[in-house]
Amino acid sequence: MSSEVALPDSIEACHALLRQKDEVIESLSSDCQSLRQDIEQLKRYIYGQRSERHTGDDSQLTLFDQEQDAEPENASTDDDLEEEITYRRRKRKKSDRFPDHLPREVQTIDVLEAERVCPCCGDEMPIIDTDIRERLEFVPAKMIVHELHYPKRACGQCKETVTVAPPPESDADGASLLSGSRYGFGVTVQTILGKFCDHLPLYRMEDVFARAGVTIPRSTQVDLLAAAADLIEPLCGRMKDRLIASHIIGMDDTPVRMQDASLPGKMRTARMWLARGRPDAPYNVFDFQTSRKHGTPDRDGPAKFLADFEGYVCVDAYGVNDGVYLGAVHEDGGDRIVASCCHAHVRRKFEAAKSNDPKRSAYALSFYRELFDIEDKCADLSDEDRLAVRREEAMPLLERFKLWLDEQAGDYRVLPKSSIGKAIRYALNQWQPLTVFIEDGGLPIHNNDTERDLRRLTIGRKNWLFLGSEAGGEVAARLYTLTASAHRHNLDMWAYLDDVLRRLAGGESDLDALLPDTWAKAHPEKVRSYRQAESLARAAQTKARRARRRKLARK
Repeated sequence: MSSEVALPDSIEACHALLRQKDEVIESLSSDCQSLRQDIEQLKRYIYGQRSERHTGDDSQLTLFDQEQDAEPENASTDDDLEEEITYRRRKRKKSDRFPDHLPREVQTIDVLEAERVCPCCGDEMPIIDTDIRERLEFVPAKMIVHELHYPKRACGQCKETVTVAPPPESDADGASLLSGSRYGFGVTVQTILGKFCDHLPLYRMEDVFARAGVTIPRSTQVDLLAAAADLIEPLCGRMKDRLIASHIIGMDDTPVRMQDASLPGKMRTARMWLARGRPDAPYNVFDFQTSRKHGTPDRDGPAKFLADFEGYVCVDAYGVNDGVYLGAVHEDGGDRIVASCCHAHVRRKFEAAKSNDPKRSAYALSFYRELFDIEDKCADLSDEDRLAVRREEAMPLLERFKLWLDEQAGDYRVLPKSSIGKAIRYALNQWQPLTVFIEDGGLPIHNNDTERDLRRLTIGRKNWLFLGSEAGGEVAARLYTLTASAHRHNLDMWAYLDDVLRRLAGGESDLDALLPDTWAKAHPEKVRSYRQAESLARAAQTKARRARRRKLARK
């Protein structure tokens, strides 16, 4: 039973009590509004549309109305825009053949011999054309046992001398990855593809092999993966060296659960970092770490990976605030590593704040439409020309956006805990690294490519759930490095992995020849050109859509 609260006797004390209650009510109301926004965002994340593509009215108020009439001299003309939007996706015709790279089995179905004679004149009718109908079939994988017979030879006279051929050392004779193993390279390649490309846990790989006729235990698969990871370690190291020698790297990380013998019945949260190189070092190098924090007794975040790197690192806000590897001081007193923050992260904050403050969010999103349009127009330019365009067009845009952010941050109507308040504060806190892309034309304004490539690991994590040990994390990092880099170059994964493993096992010392980009040039027939064509078609469609939007906005 609640007791009644005794009211003060004086009017002043009552007023003070009311003010105190008003403050509590205001605080609870603010918390309630913040929680409602969180609930709306979660509902959108679970049930709503994930795409952030702008579908609003382009005649809507924009942040830069005063600049609409004043265009830079080198801006694209209407004719340029007309040329840009002439792309149209070719509709697939019913008569289109399946891709030419697929093997074909031709079966000719002719009319009966009696029907080949013309009923009018009695002459045999020659073939004047052929109707071709295609039907795609799938041939299940099959297991093949390679029996290696070693004849024993003995002297028939003395009965003492016996000779037998030594075990094969080259893959040409069916040598396996593990010494004395009963499993060949094909089994190892399929296990790698299943787990690191198709995201299958090893117990499902048991089912895959069982459908082909034999059950391969998970313990055996683990041994094969570990042996493959040891074999490709020098190749992964060569990719890392190329990456560190460049001057721009995109980095992102994701948590992975790991079993720890020192924590029985519990899981430890480790990290998997991805370092993505630019075109001068086109590799995706994964680095496994047991902790994200600096100063841990085992490893200091990505500091060890970037110990010899000098240049720009494209990261999100967490990376900017992580003093472990960003802003590292060089011997000459300058910054050895400079952070370049991702604008896509900032844009997402304002996208998420649309339900909280539609007008201010629209202002911010209009800025990002113009900024990304500038980047889209100069995407095919050289780094020097792109830098000139950025300084002429993007820099004034950034200055005006910064003024707007400062004004909104000082507006008492923008609550600090609201979604729009958090978005504004997020942008202001990261402003310096957000403007670094003005310094170098090769810097991207977002880190989306790194996030996209890291998503392959996150998809797999939903299936295999956790890593068995720290050693297992190292194995996964190397195999993800090899498969993700090969996937980036649209290689035939089976052909590439099989060739790399066999050549390394055979003592290949030319690691540069095994790099994905070099291997692709040496084996053009193993490049999935149809995937490249699909990517180019999507890019052209996106560019055409943006050009069309720019043209409509100018009318």
